[in-house]
Amino acid sequence: MLAVLAIAVKDLRLALRDRTAAFFIFIFPVFVALFFGVIFSGGGGRGAGKVPIAVVNESKGPRASALVADLRSDDALDATEIPSRAEGEQGVRRGRFTALVIVPDSFDASVLSLFAGGGLTIELVTDPSRRAEAGLLEGKLNELAFRQLGSLFRDSSAVSQMTSLGKAAIVAAPMSDEERSALSTVFGGLDRYSTALDAASTKKRTDAGADTGANADAFEWRPIRVKVSTVLDERKRPRSSYEISFGQGVVWGLMSCVTGFGASLAEERARGTLLRLRTAPIRRRQVLLGKALAAFLACMIVQSMLIGLGQLPMFDVTISSWPLAMLAVIVTGIGFCGLMMLLAGLARTEGGAQGLGRAAVLVLAMIGGGTIPLFFMPPLLQTISGISPFTWATRLIDGYTWRAFSLAEMASALAVLLAVGVIGFAVGTIFMRWQED
Repeated sequence: MLAVLAIAVKDLRLALRDRTAAFFIFIFPVFVALFFGVIFSGGGGRGAGKVPIAVVNESKGPRASALVADLRSDDALDATEIPSRAEGEQGVRRGRFTALVIVPDSFDASVLSLFAGGGLTIELVTDPSRRAEAGLLEGKLNELAFRQLGSLFRDSSAVSQMTSLGKAAIVAAPMSDEERSALSTVFGGLDRYSTALDAASTKKRTDAGADTGANADAFEWRPIRVKVSTVLDERKRPRSSYEISFGQGVVWGLMSCVTGFGASLAEERARGTLLRLRTAPIRRRQVLLGKALAAFLACMIVQSMLIGLGQLPMFDVTISSWPLAMLAVIVTGIGFCGLMMLLAGLARTEGGAQGLGRAAVLVLAMIGGGTIPLFFMPPLLQTISGISPFTWATRLIDGYTWRAFSLAEMASALAVLLAVGVIGFAVGTIFMRWQED
């Protein structure tokens, strides 16, 4: 056992003496976690998750101004009012805005002509590469336009104007007497509604102590109300963007451990260092266990360092269960220790090990949550990412942080990483034996 520890300590010292290797194993993952944390927090100045749009109000009427105000106050949009259409189109072309919303000068008049065959017209200029956001904006504009129609029915003068225009339209429109009579009945009812609304408004203004402002907004016509809820409760959602980027930093740290120690082991085998160690009074198994222990300890150090960093108040990374976190850290170290042994066994030379690290391991890290968080990936890529050990490590990290998994919920990821560790160590050892023989 002392021989195994001596070899592990020697490898860790060599890794620390190589400043470049030490930087990418222990320091670079911290920068990755900080970088993605700032990106996901909306550190560029816009609200996180909001769609940036430009708004041009050509009408300047009360209805158009109310629509623009609703756009600017909407939680899903980051609306900026600009003076001209040309400026907005230029902003969309340059990527500053996702889309341009134009409220034409005929907007207020078109609202009043609703019963005369008219309708609300709003122009939307979009970036062709942002089709998903364009669909969201079209639905949002329909919602806010319906809200303006609701406000119309609280304005007796607006209802009276719409009714008058509607009556004039049915006189000139080609239709049967029955249809004209039915529409006349509808408009007659709207006339009575307008008169009653005007009388009620007058009474409220004259009643002593009446709260006119509150009563004016007491009725809001919204034909569809969507009640939104989430699957996760407040305890099981990210409290900060760093709870998401934390896992990405760990992924890059584990990748550096695998590639660094895998290349080191391949280099020692190619240069005869392992052969010289075999002449010492220690077994081959002890040599390989010492190498694996060094990689395991490095993986543990990287994870522990990022966990400690996440506990600082500025990052606010919550550990839901410390015992489960410790278990996940140990099992993750075992899994990637086995992956390192497999990498070293498959590569005959240092260059081959580095090539595998740059190709296979980098791709596995990218699809395993190193660049895009797993829940941001499209369904097909999420399915494919199951082949990556980094995916299961990321699920464990999310599990003992913001998702607050139980042991049963973490069991599958723990089992996969244990299997990767055991199988990787066994296969890597067999390949190294064949190559030496």
